[in-house]
Amino acid sequence: MKVFLKILTAIVLGFIGVFVISIILTPKSNNDAKQESSQNITVVFLGDSLTYGVGDTAGEHGYTGRVMKLLKKTYPQYKFSSYDFGKPGDRSDQILKRINQSSEQQQLLKKTDLVIMTVGGNDLRQELLKNADTKSASSLTSSVKKSSAKYETSLKNLLKRVAILRKSKSSLFIFGNYNPTFVNMASRKDINQDVKLYNAINKKLVKQQTNGYYISIFRQLTYGQYQTSKQIKKLTSEDLIANGKVGNKTQKSVLSGSIKIKNDYISQADHFHPNNLGYDYMAKELFKAVNSNNIWQKK
Repeated sequence: MKVFLKILTAIVLGFIGVFVISIILTPKSNNDAKQESSQNITVVFLGDSLTYGVGDTAGEHGYTGRVMKLLKKTYPQYKFSSYDFGKPGDRSDQILKRINQSSEQQQLLKKTDLVIMTVGGNDLRQELLKNADTKSASSLTSSVKKSSAKYETSLKNLLKRVAILRKSKSSLFIFGNYNPTFVNMASRKDINQDVKLYNAINKKLVKQQTNGYYISIFRQLTYGQYQTSKQIKKLTSEDLIANGKVGNKTQKSVLSGSIKIKNDYISQADHFHPNNLGYDYMAKELFKAVNSNNIWQKK
């Protein structure tokens, strides 16, 4: 009887061992792999110095590091991977060129869940600086309007390439731009209109994309701490008294960032890029857009 029990125990233990080993060695099912894949979220950042994070002194890489912190804290059930390809000074055509020359960017775009982009600021700034010697605001605006057609074509080409590369269920977010010169040139409403013209192109074209969304940062970063109509009116009056009709020399100085702009959201290092507070705002607006469009439910 004891011998029989020993044999029976050995058989049972053998079956248990085989069962355990089979569980360990059996490949994951398609459902398991799909479940694991759905828990991974890849974020690709494209663009210019705003995506690179120029002006950030907190070491958080501008809005990119900040928004990733918000996402990871809010969605602990997901595993996030992020890649920042922002480069200071890049225009829309240069962002496209770098994508075409980078197999890394191309491969990441094919598996990304979120594509986030800043674009247009350098395209417009180049045009403003090129026409800084124009004799009137209307002349400058005329030149900017002519350049906007070129910019629209350039951005279309960029978005077309991104659309080909990114997977069908991914989402695309594009920021608008702001006018960092406003506080020093409050009476020059034309520059605000020039920025809005380029922003309108960003907004129109991104909304033509599948799961494409536009994020406006114009008002907060342009007016900074001067948000009420009374404050803006006072700033405009002070500008007219101090500078009168802004001449070419003043215009050039402001556009090149050599005048100290007192804007709580703009870096005092270059008077052009967002500072920590500005990037906080960008990250929060992006985060709100991601949440409100139920991005995670589309996976």
